[in-house]
Amino acid sequence: MIITCPSCVTRYLVDPAALGETGRMVRCAVCSHTWVETPPDDMPKRVDMAVASPETQPIPPGSNLPALPHQHGAKDWIGWAALAVVIAAVLGGAVAARDRIVQAWPLAERLYVLVGLVEPAPADFFELRNVKQSTFVENEHTVVVVTGEIVNISAETRPIPKVFAKIYDENRRVLKRWIVTPAGSELAPGAIAAFSDRFVDPPFHANLIVSLERGG
Repeated sequence: MIITCPSCVTRYLVDPAALGETGRMVRCAVCSHTWVETPPDDMPKRVDMAVASPETQPIPPGSNLPALPHQHGAKDWIGWAALAVVIAAVLGGAVAARDRIVQAWPLAERLYVLVGLVEPAPADFFELRNVKQSTFVENEHTVVVVTGEIVNISAETRPIPKVFAKIYDENRRVLKRWIVTPAGSELAPGAIAAFSDRFVDPPFHANLIVSLERGG
C-alpha cells in the first residue's frame, strides 16, 4: 500500500502487514514528522511475517517509468576526434600550400610568421648594398666576380643569413644557383659583412644576380 506523510506529502510504499491490526507510529524519512498510520479497511487477517522498517525510502519521482542511462562516452569522443582531424587537415593544407597562398595574398606571410609556421624573411632584418659585378679573362677562361655587403638594419644582433647567387640565361632561366658565404657568423645592429664570389665561364649573355632568400 502507499502511505503519504501529512506534513510534506512524501509518499511511501509499505507492506500493510507492517502496520499491524490497529496501526502503528511511523516517521517520515524526509521531514521527520511522526504520525499513526492505520491499516486499510480491507486488511486481511494477520499473518506472521517480518516487519518492514518504518523509515522506508520515498518513491522517487517518475519511478513508474524505466530509467534511461545517460549515454555520452563513445559518441562524444568520436565527434571531438572528427573535429580534430578536420582542423589538422586544414592546418596541414595551409602549411603545404603556403608558398602559393603568400604569392596570391602577400599579407598572409605575416600571419605565417606570427604563428611560427615560417621564418621571417631575411630582407626584414638585412639589406644588400654596394653589390658589384666584374668580368675578366684568366688562363683563357672568363671569370665573373660579384662583391657586396650585407647590413643588419634591425635593432638586434642576428645570425648572418645566406646570400644566394644565381646565373640566368637570356630567357631568365636559372642555370646555376649557389650560396655565397659572407665573412663572420653574426652581425650587430648596423654592422656590415662583406662577401665575394666568382663564377667561371658563364654562358653567353648570362646574368649573375645575388639575393637574400629563405632556405638553403
